[in-house]
Amino acid sequence: MTPFGRTAAIFDVDDSLLDGNAGTIFTWYLYSEKVMRPEMRSRIPRIIYEYARKRLTEQDMVEVGSRCQQGLRADELKAHAHACFEKHLRKRITTGAVRQIRKHLLSGHLVVLASGSPQYIVDEIAHHLRVHVAVGTRTRVVDGRATDQIVPPVVFRDGKRAVVERIAAQYDLDLGRSFLYSDSAADTPLFELIGNPIIINPKPPFRTVAQRRGWDVVEWAERTKGALPPDTAEEWGSWGG
Repeated sequence: MTPFGRTAAIFDVDDSLLDGNAGTIFTWYLYSEKVMRPEMRSRIPRIIYEYARKRLTEQDMVEVGSRCQQGLRADELKAHAHACFEKHLRKRITTGAVRQIRKHLLSGHLVVLASGSPQYIVDEIAHHLRVHVAVGTRTRVVDGRATDQIVPPVVFRDGKRAVVERIAAQYDLDLGRSFLYSDSAADTPLFELIGNPIIINPKPPFRTVAQRRGWDVVEWAERTKGALPPDTAEEWGSWGG
């Protein structure tokens, strides 16, 4: 038997699987709870200002989300990610994402979450949804503490494509028969690899691109309110954690 039928279902997280941006919410949580080191916390307002003035790119902000954890203990970050997920993110998971993940799991496909958000928070979402693989942006840990050194690649644009290609090689997947769910124009390099691209909640410019290329466009707006739908919870229990 071919593992996973050589088929993957890859889910972007921010503003598609999730109603909101996991990395932004986790960074806000660390800031508002005064978990960040004071020297990093003092920089956040200026970083937000620079991004609003378009002096920082979206990739810059992806990197900031992980680098702002500098100096914090890895075990503490895991605990804070769990608390943030339970308090703020669990209720933001969309029912459309849950249904599609369930469908792919029951079809025997490899289900992957791939996001530029920090690995700690992506892991929490993945654990809740019981998917097979979770990849986010990581920083090196030295002596049990996070540093500001990004472990390449940043899981954004070409970096996300590189990560998915690596996973495909590891599991002997055929990306031509695989699925990708994302809202982001930044994932265009990855969409071009995938045989079944599905665009979620696209903003108008990307919607036009998707329609021109003949890619499916769907809307995921309804939240699960924090629980798996009743008809899926029992079946999903067999997938483990």
